[in-house]
Amino acid sequence: MRLLLYLLCFIAFAMPLRAFEEPLESPRDSVEERSSAATWTERRILSVVFSSLIPGAGQTYLGHSEKGAAFTLTTVASALMAGLSENNIVGRNERLEELKAQYSIATTYIGADTIWSKITSTKDLLNKDIKRRDLFLKVAVGLWIANVVDILFFTDDRGERPFGLLNTPRSTFAILPDPRNGLNAALTIRF
Repeated sequence: MRLLLYLLCFIAFAMPLRAFEEPLESPRDSVEERSSAATWTERRILSVVFSSLIPGAGQTYLGHSEKGAAFTLTTVASALMAGLSENNIVGRNERLEELKAQYSIATTYIGADTIWSKITSTKDLLNKDIKRRDLFLKVAVGLWIANVVDILFFTDDRGERPFGLLNTPRSTFAILPDPRNGLNAALTIRF
């Protein structure tokens, strides 16, 4: 947890300072050669906010749809698996309480031994669920951190593209804003 806090503090304080540094220009440097990742435009700031809230949303906003979808799907899948494991943990804890109550009122050795074997097998399953939950929770947090680091350091702005742009060699589909109607869907098919 401390490592996560140190990483977030580094990102919060180091990145704004880097944005205001003026690189030394040689006569051969041009504006096109500068990386767009080093400049903080409104789109870059919004992408960092989007990625902080929903992993992959900032990458998608900057035009890296595949990378954004990969971050979103893997983080959500990991968090979902952690949630399902937590649900199993709650159920197994309830089952253990029931078995302990049955064990305490067991009157015969055979009945108590049967209940004891159920307790040990349920406890083993509970330990596996705890390990699974912890693993997927760490993976989800790691993906979220990797997402934020990626949007801060490695993702450039490809510019605005129409939402839902699907461009194949023979067809193009896009959802375009229209000031009068809100949104228009445009489909172009080439024969």
